[in-house]
Amino acid sequence: MILISESLWGRLLDGFAETVPGVERVAFLDGVREGDIAVVTTVAFPDAILLPGTYDVSAEAMSRAGQHLRENELSRLAQVHTHGRGGCHHSSRDDEMAYTQRENAVSIVLPYHAAARPTPTDGVIHVRTADSWVALEKSEAKRAVRLVPSYVDQRSQRCTISPTVTQEPLTGFWRRLMRLPQRP
Repeated sequence: MILISESLWGRLLDGFAETVPGVERVAFLDGVREGDIAVVTTVAFPDAILLPGTYDVSAEAMSRAGQHLRENELSRLAQVHTHGRGGCHHSSRDDEMAYTQRENAVSIVLPYHAAARPTPTDGVIHVRTADSWVALEKSEAKRAVRLVPSYVDQRSQRCTISPTVTQEPLTGFWRRLMRLPQRP
């Protein structure tokens, strides 16, 4: 299972939105893995050639997009890319040019260049098997990749303001300020 904070997912979508219209977009989700649980800590945008219907990340650009991995003891957890239309299944080129062919690798494809700010499961999540990339059913996808809250604020919006409490410190502050020695 890959856990992605809502704020990092939002940053990924913001990065996709910064791209010129009409071309595919690509990014990588990096983080830490412990057993079957992986937590995304970093979104990496490679210096890719983005075209209508395809993208290309050179070996050099892929290397640069992964420099932070070893330095920070992170792993590449998934690739995210977009398609221009609603179809989000891997093409044969997507299969061939994926960031890895390692078993259990994850590739998320989002529709309409992610313009509607989709969740991971609004697209199609693919997992690499020993032989090929397989699209997960929606129920499997929801277990494989989850968005989690970036913060939770349960504080009450009500507060009690006491004239005594708010005025006393201010009055005391002014008294102390007036007693400070004057500078020449």
